[in-house]
Amino acid sequence: MDDRDIRWQAVERAYREHADDVYRVALSILRDPDAAVDVTHDTFARAFDKWHQYDANRPLRAWLHGIASHAALDALRRRRVRTMAVPAIARIREAHGEALFGVDPASGVADRAFVADAMADLRPEARAALVLRHAYGYDYAEIARFLRTSPGNVGSILSRAHGALRARLIDEARTGPTDRVEDVTDAAAPAPAARRPR
Repeated sequence: MDDRDIRWQAVERAYREHADDVYRVALSILRDPDAAVDVTHDTFARAFDKWHQYDANRPLRAWLHGIASHAALDALRRRRVRTMAVPAIARIREAHGEALFGVDPASGVADRAFVADAMADLRPEARAALVLRHAYGYDYAEIARFLRTSPGNVGSILSRAHGALRARLIDEARTGPTDRVEDVTDAAAPAPAARRPR
């Protein structure tokens, strides 16, 4: 049995014994049952990644609560940014009119085919960094650990990826969509529903 198997068994046992407590901590911070489920699962994923940092002489429950608290606060920060962004976009739209956006800004976000197509042209490390940063909210240090590189290099990777996507967006706006068509149904498929702890 290797280290990964040992960690897996330890985290499974921790989930069985402490998922309810972790869920309650997350729920008390977030006050949203679905978000609390997400944070609960994220807590145990982080615990698996950081198992080497756990001190067996200290209570496991407290360590998990610390991870859950940080994850819930991170989720609140992301929610707050989204909450502040929507009114800001509305104010800009009112001040500058439809000409600035041309269409509803949300319609650009929903264009998964465009995003999948544009990201397909990026290197795998750039795609991974973009997804980890923008879809999952990991910071540069965490992404660096996942990609086995330095946080500074993650910043460079993200900067180049953002530049490439921006150039692609500008090019598409000038020339219209490319002829390249791909099946993006797998990329656009929703994730399976998560189980709420007991």
